[in-house]
Amino acid sequence: MNTLKQSSYANPYPNLNAHELGAALLPVLERRFPKLASEFMGLFSHHTDGTRTSMIGIGSEFRLVVTHDGAHLNLQLQHEQAVCLAETVALDVSQLFHEQLFDAVARFVEQLRPWLMEKQGLPASATFLGGWRCATHPEYLSEPLIFTLPRLFCRISEEQLTFSCLHEDIWYAIDERLIASVADFTPTANPRITKREDIPACADYVDDLVGLLNELACTDADKVVIGREVKLTLERPISPAVLLRLVAPRPNPHYEFVFRWADQVAWVGISPETLLRKEKELLVVEPLAGTRKGSSEGEKNARYRQELTSDLKELEEHETAAGLFLEQLATVCENGTLDLRESRSVIDLGYVQHLKSLISGTVKAGLNVFNALAAVYPPATIWGKPLAVCGERIRRYEQIDRGFFTGGLGYFTLGDDANFALAIRMVKLTQSHIHVYAGSGIVKASDPYREWLETTNKMKPYLANEYVWNIS
Repeated sequence: MNTLKQSSYANPYPNLNAHELGAALLPVLERRFPKLASEFMGLFSHHTDGTRTSMIGIGSEFRLVVTHDGAHLNLQLQHEQAVCLAETVALDVSQLFHEQLFDAVARFVEQLRPWLMEKQGLPASATFLGGWRCATHPEYLSEPLIFTLPRLFCRISEEQLTFSCLHEDIWYAIDERLIASVADFTPTANPRITKREDIPACADYVDDLVGLLNELACTDADKVVIGREVKLTLERPISPAVLLRLVAPRPNPHYEFVFRWADQVAWVGISPETLLRKEKELLVVEPLAGTRKGSSEGEKNARYRQELTSDLKELEEHETAAGLFLEQLATVCENGTLDLRESRSVIDLGYVQHLKSLISGTVKAGLNVFNALAAVYPPATIWGKPLAVCGERIRRYEQIDRGFFTGGLGYFTLGDDANFALAIRMVKLTQSHIHVYAGSGIVKASDPYREWLETTNKMKPYLANEYVWNIS
């Protein structure tokens, strides 16, 4: 068993906050450790209670992987080519897929935690980075969940960088000279886009929503979320770190992330929404629902804000989402601890504005963060209500493969602290394409073309920013 080595360095770049330093350090570590980066590369930055933190992981020491064969979930803790722990769970077709997934992971984590801490000597702070895919079509989902405990891990605060590693051959390369090679980088060459494809096309998207609205008019369904995709063809490859630098606002008050496993597909995002975070016994969710576009012109922005806070459709959509979170959290929180700390406040992202609520509660004894996820995921903000009926409608009216889009990405520790961003405002990046995703909550009062425009506004960080996406 290797001994965990840790070392801290003062932040030598006081002009860079933790998010910026993380984004700048990621490509440095990728170049210094290309073999590790080919196994796994993760960056997760969050802004919680006024404090910015960035986490970077390179390489794969342990992996928590769940695969799906149609009838079973197969859970494994892997180390290199070896399987350390394993469990198989039969699925019940009468129950929601995600609920069964997280219930199974909750039990499995209770096995792997003592194994890793007692037999491998890992501390409670040891951090798994990763997430899960949104199973709109679970029958086609072969790997619904993956988390990686990196070989090299770095936690960045505003004041310092702390590295953790189990291996001497990696550890010797971590020193002040490596950190000194970090610089805030501004890309000098704009990415060139040679083709754009809307999936589905606008007319088809509107037609699908007309059909969906005809169904909703005759039912008691509250909301269904339908996503779409814009596929951009790249003239030449772009690195995930550069793409993040192009689209992330500075300073960024929310999440930004890059996740790439061995298949070379990267998921890059700047999500504004906390799905769930856990700090000791405290659970926090921050649903966003209800949208209006933003503007750099003060009067227009104020008018859009007023429209957002008074529009009955937007208010209905938000109350549906927040109300479902309250119902779900009540099942995993101690009686009397639920607290609606914010209700229908406005979060302004510049390109769009959202209604936001913040709900907290104390988790019941004996439950971990995955028990809580079993209760709250998928939220109405990315799925709808009622859940079972909405899943069936999404499968009929949505024409994309979501992948990690509208899943969750973030981290959990062996001590059961966790922070997961809802995976929105994100893209899938391959060598030749950028796949941009957005969704919209459809209620009976929705206007199909306005929903198209809303999804277009949500995609703006990737389709229209200070660096022009040149279409040849």
